[in-house]
Amino acid sequence: MHQRLADATFRIVAGNSSGSGFSYVSDRLVVTNHHVIEPHLSSGASIAAVTEAGVALPARLVVYSPKDEADFAVLELQQQLPAGRVVLQPAPSPSTARGARVLFSGFPHGIPDLLVHEAAISAPLASHAFYIDGSVNGGNSGGPIVDASTGELVGIVTQRRFMGGSSLEALAPQVAQLSNQCAAIANRGSVEIMGINFGNFAAMMAQGLSAISQVIQANANSGIGIGFHIRYVNAELQSRGLMASA
Repeated sequence: MHQRLADATFRIVAGNSSGSGFSYVSDRLVVTNHHVIEPHLSSGASIAAVTEAGVALPARLVVYSPKDEADFAVLELQQQLPAGRVVLQPAPSPSTARGARVLFSGFPHGIPDLLVHEAAISAPLASHAFYIDGSVNGGNSGGPIVDASTGELVGIVTQRRFMGGSSLEALAPQVAQLSNQCAAIANRGSVEIMGINFGNFAAMMAQGLSAISQVIQANANSGIGIGFHIRYVNAELQSRGLMASA
């Protein structure tokens, strides 16, 4: 089951964004998260679905949900799926009950290595999502979550939860503002007191804070992942005639 899931999973690349995705319903369709392909929406960056073997398949965007809603995107491959690949299928009645055993896969941190994890559904989250006790990191977004016994799709890895995440996000604009102010000071000339160039000193502090914030956010992991139900993707595909009605 683990290798089967790996053979269905892609690394999705759009501009400077990298996440995960998977073949679903047909050999031409790939599902990922909206936020993974956002550079395509903002700047027209091309989208590629890359296999574990490194084969890059160009893809075009078919439909997507806003990030603050179901946060999915459906892509259509522009080349034939390589031999040996797997297309995931929907569960007739996807179960996201607490305690259900699941597998999920993806390319955490944007590394070229595909990882498959075992997890359990820990709890429901509102009506559209659920917690999993899995090691979800940046780059896992858009990866598949399947029933561990049947391999049928039940959800999409979409978010991770760790303490202090909102504080780090709130700090980013302040660091950027400090960096801009330091650059403006440096452009007007050096400011030295007792041999210390405070413009350069402040710039180094701002850069250091930004780097520390990025490293902490990239590596913080409490083992709590968040999956979104696949039913929203199913409803969209059915409405477009791309998937048979249940």
